[in-house]
Amino acid sequence: MTKIQKALALIATFQTGDAKQAYDLLASSYIQHNPSYATGRSAFVDSVKALAKAPAPTTVENIRAFEDGDNVFLHTVYDFAGAGKQVAFDVFRFDENGKIAEHWT
Repeated sequence: MTKIQKALALIATFQTGDAKQAYDLLASSYIQHNPSYATGRSAFVDSVKALAKAPAPTTVENIRAFEDGDNVFLHTVYDFAGAGKQVAFDVFRFDENGKIAEHWT
């Protein structure tokens, strides 16, 4: 999987509820810079599990993706559990093992 494919697969877990996929893509020392989420791999995986149980589905529509060195940038439209559409520009940094190590929104 390319870095872009990994970043897209990670955000797709919000829609699919695949917590194992999220866990596998994230570095054990994963840092979340979005103040709406707690930092750490377990916190991210827990949010995937919570969204999977929400009464309304989460949708993820990627508009564009590009890569520069260890960073992947995604422009995406999210609707988290029916809360309404939000446009986000996500930045992911990958570590030397090809895992997602940091995320900024």
